[in-house]
Amino acid sequence: MKKIQRLITRIGLTLLAGVLIGGGVLGSGKMTPQASAAAAGNGYVFYNSEDVLYRVPTTGGTPQKIAEKFEGSYADATSKYLYFFDNNDSTKLQRVSLTEPDALISSFAGNKNIIFYEIVGDFIYFMDDKGVIYRSLANAADDSQIKQIANNADTEFPGFSVKNGRIYYNVLKNGTNTWAASKSRDGSGNVQFIAQGAIPASTFIRSGPSGISVMVDTKPAETYYSYNAMVLYTLPLNGGNPKAANAKNPLDVNATMSGSWSNDYYVYNKGVTVDDDDNYVYSKSKGYAMTKNGVSFQLSQNGVVSLADMGGNKLAYVGSNGKGYISTIANNKVTSTKPVALSNVTDVYNVNNGTAAGQIVFYATGGVYAVNTDLSVTKLNGVTWDNSAIYNNIDGIYYFNEEDNKCLYKMSADGKTKLKLSDGPVTEIYTIINN
Repeated sequence: MKKIQRLITRIGLTLLAGVLIGGGVLGSGKMTPQASAAAAGNGYVFYNSEDVLYRVPTTGGTPQKIAEKFEGSYADATSKYLYFFDNNDSTKLQRVSLTEPDALISSFAGNKNIIFYEIVGDFIYFMDDKGVIYRSLANAADDSQIKQIANNADTEFPGFSVKNGRIYYNVLKNGTNTWAASKSRDGSGNVQFIAQGAIPASTFIRSGPSGISVMVDTKPAETYYSYNAMVLYTLPLNGGNPKAANAKNPLDVNATMSGSWSNDYYVYNKGVTVDDDDNYVYSKSKGYAMTKNGVSFQLSQNGVVSLADMGGNKLAYVGSNGKGYISTIANNKVTSTKPVALSNVTDVYNVNNGTAAGQIVFYATGGVYAVNTDLSVTKLNGVTWDNSAIYNNIDGIYYFNEEDNKCLYKMSADGKTKLKLSDGPVTEIYTIINN
């Protein structure tokens, strides 16, 4: 058996607000799934310049100074408040008004120790260290709108996600055994138990046009060996009877944890291991895709280290050999795979460009490149891994311009247009929201 990758104790906090494909400091990492679903192109960027918190419209304009000597992490925002923790280790949720002049930072939820939160629509949902989940109107003037909606949540696996009127989370059934479960987002009705085991993090919950997909670790107590323990469950959009896709053939934990969703598949790395520093070792792995019916097929001769859905039965991915590929899939089989003319490729993303297809962008050691329709590439000059950030459902790429005092810029996904957003140097982007 293979050693399992050890999970950080507070895995939920690495994905707290779920808005950035990456977290905070520019270039610090870029994989996170859930942003506001509002119309793209009309929103705000929240950033730090010389220890001052600002926000500026994504379409350009005069930056608004919000707070001096600001330090924050895991931020998300509404039209009236920016929510955040005051440091990476804090469990005290803070917020600052975006509409009041000279607003002071204040605590939210009193003395509760918050270990996970998410803003969805008009509401903020959060879990405390006692396993109680609450919600409140996110623009409420005070704490009086806070309401308990669930209890007995498993704080060892705090990640949850609100999808289509229900909250999906981990609950301690009978106070002892961890089960994946769901409940109405307003707290009404009974808990629906999905399966015994744990949803490892909120990223393992995915909503699609036809239903909800949840990946469950059926042996969550095991923290050293990588067993075949990951089972995919599908449910109707509004809740209902869960269906196990691969109950007879559970996936290896390492293979699953190193994988990611596409629109139609879960892509995993068969044969992946971890080294003594808990880094994935892909040398003997191959990429596979599993359908929501539990059918698996080989996607790649190498491990898949980064993945982006292109729509139209096409997937863009980075192989563990450092090359980029675009594969076409039909009838649960790869019908063609074409390499992208790049080397030392590290990551791939589908950047929102206002179209349904989006724009595929590959990150490589030599720069960042947009893929054209003929699979040729266009270098996005000035953008690197270390100075850029991409957000789900937000148009363009945001980066600080080394040639202009590290001011904040927005570049279109194809690299054809640039827009200057700040006058001073930027060290951190906290979040970007759509109105």
